[in-house]
Amino acid sequence: MAVFGMAMGLIVFDIIMRLVMIEKKTAAQYKPVEEVTPANGFYGTFTSGQDAGDEHTNDPTSPVKGQQEPDRAPLLPDPSKASARKKSRVPTILVLLGMPRLLAAIYGIFVNVSVLAAFDGVLPLYVKRVFGWDSLHAGLIFLCLAVPALTGPLVGKLSDKVGPRWIAVAGCSLTAPPLVLLRLVAHDSMEQKALLCGLLVCCGFTLILIVSPVAADLSAVVEEKEKADPDAFGPGGAYAQAFALFNCAMAAATLFGPVFAGALIEAYGWEVMTTAMGAFAFSGAIPAMKFFYTGGWIFTKKT
Repeated sequence: MAVFGMAMGLIVFDIIMRLVMIEKKTAAQYKPVEEVTPANGFYGTFTSGQDAGDEHTNDPTSPVKGQQEPDRAPLLPDPSKASARKKSRVPTILVLLGMPRLLAAIYGIFVNVSVLAAFDGVLPLYVKRVFGWDSLHAGLIFLCLAVPALTGPLVGKLSDKVGPRWIAVAGCSLTAPPLVLLRLVAHDSMEQKALLCGLLVCCGFTLILIVSPVAADLSAVVEEKEKADPDAFGPGGAYAQAFALFNCAMAAATLFGPVFAGALIEAYGWEVMTTAMGAFAFSGAIPAMKFFYTGGWIFTKKT
């Protein structure tokens, strides 16, 4: 009951914080408008090279210097603007799904969450069967995965400095070996328990290398697309929809991970499951490394 009470409390707190949050567009409505005074002090009535006693002001037919011409807007719309509006009719979600770099980021987080969710589904049952642990001990084993995640800010700083590509590649590639080596945990002994904890700690440190780079790259790819084509997403932008796809990938991974790992361990055993999860983790490096999507095309010159 205490566990569900804590979860419900966090959900209620999250709802309250979302309700009191002020959106940027809403806050802009209450921002005071600053009055701009021209440098020449005439508020646009006269130009700097013209005074109130100019002889041209006496002639109503002569144009005043600095006065704007009448509006000569064309009757027909600009074809370029019309094509831009037609282009913006494509649903933003389809535009996002057609961007390989964004798909690489989504697949990276899918791999990360799938591995973590797989541990949630199979690890407690496995340690209970092999070590005879109860719920408390099985829960404490997840500290080996959670504590390394506290290094996330350091990973984010490193990703901002060197770029997200190779950090994400390293995270996916280095996660595979400890996952495969988990197959060595097969019987009850102190050495086996220490081996399990050590390999899980390694997984925790490598998995955190994936999250920060792909999340940052998700924002970067949307920003670069808007700079290259301002009409691609419309006036509202596409950050919310991009992160919605990100959350959808996480939700799908939460379902996929336990089902995939559970089916493998039931059909083929612990050894095959850990090997398959290691190969699956390594597959996350392929979009970033082979096709050079994460962080942009590798041969693009930085300006």
